[in-house]
Amino acid sequence: MRTQAIVTESYFDGTRHHDCGPYTIGVVDGRLEEIRPGDRSSELAARCRSEGGDALEVLRVPFVMPGLVEAHAHLFLDGAELDFQARQNHLKAPREAMLAVGRRSLRQHLEAGITLVRDAGDLHGINTQLKAESSASRPDLPEIISAGRALRKAGGYGSFMAIEATDAASIVRVLHELAPTADQLKILLTGIIDFERGQMKGGVQFDLSETRLIVRTARDLGRRTFAHCSGPDGLKLAVEAGLDCIEHGFFMERDILCAMADRRIAWVPTFSPVYFQYEHPERAGWNAQTVAGLWRILEQHFEHVALAAELGVPILAGSDAGSYGVAHGHGLVDELFLLRRAGLPLAAVLESATSLPRRVWNCTPAAVQAGHRANLIALAGSPFVEMENLRRVQWVMCAGSHGPSEVTVINKAPCGERSPVPDAQAQNLLAPAQS
Repeated sequence: MRTQAIVTESYFDGTRHHDCGPYTIGVVDGRLEEIRPGDRSSELAARCRSEGGDALEVLRVPFVMPGLVEAHAHLFLDGAELDFQARQNHLKAPREAMLAVGRRSLRQHLEAGITLVRDAGDLHGINTQLKAESSASRPDLPEIISAGRALRKAGGYGSFMAIEATDAASIVRVLHELAPTADQLKILLTGIIDFERGQMKGGVQFDLSETRLIVRTARDLGRRTFAHCSGPDGLKLAVEAGLDCIEHGFFMERDILCAMADRRIAWVPTFSPVYFQYEHPERAGWNAQTVAGLWRILEQHFEHVALAAELGVPILAGSDAGSYGVAHGHGLVDELFLLRRAGLPLAAVLESATSLPRRVWNCTPAAVQAGHRANLIALAGSPFVEMENLRRVQWVMCAGSHGPSEVTVINKAPCGERSPVPDAQAQNLLAPAQS
């Protein structure tokens, strides 16, 4: 029996901030046994001796919270790679090269305190293999929820992550092919944004009857659905068809958000890829007019995320890590700053990246509550005092599903040491942008 006592000044349990410490969190064989006020380490040590167990391990830290959840990533892509040709070449790279990037991506997530990643699709099955590797009760890798390969309309956007369907019969056939290796089914409902024109490229890929068929078939297969979707036409269709979650969601509208709140459709806003291009227009050669347009898109997105929170739409934190300029691990932490900038209270921001996605996806709970599996990160200080502390991960504790927990000690704060991506500083992420 392995017993640990975590003595902390304050903690976030996944919903609420507890700041009247110290507190002692007792962990026995990877499960939270008790959470009590005061430093109870001596009491627990005496109990261990009397019960003939192993010596008590005491961990003293300033702040504890559940492991973070990245709701939207592409593990096989390197977001820190900024050379456009290198990124194109990677899509044709040997499988082992893609796997190497995916494994490195997972390590970067764990170093940032991320213990659960939802991979949003790749054509090559890298996410499927990575999930198999991380599922073998390995506390040194985050858990993965994988979309496997996504679904797109023939000729539509998303060739690097999706397979095609042409009609109703092929939609049903393809979904049956995808389901065995997909935890959730991803649909590419629209294309991407034309930043120079400030509007969507192309129209909606599937019509309403096809999208309803996708949702109905997915539910018959026991799978949740999430959609790559932006623009009013696509967003209205996604809501009317009953998709479970919308990714990106740029050019949102109030009536769409009201319908999402009524139907409990979740939203992953993914500010980070657009914000990176706004902050670093020289990378894509954007002129001043395009930069001003990027800010208008972001400003509208900030406003709609704030409204969504007010209306009760479940907001999940996802950075689209692997996209251009969005490094794995770093990207999610930056995304949290952007959600805070949108006006969400810090507790709501942290909930969007800890307990809420687990509830929405029906995952094993990881709240800091007695009886739950130990899935914890320790920070060098409270983010409620200084949000930058989210970048200062001291250690990660992940309890394996078949045995006692292990503590992975991180000897540096990787998210405080900036990645090769010339990312914005925290103060810029929170400060008003200059248009």
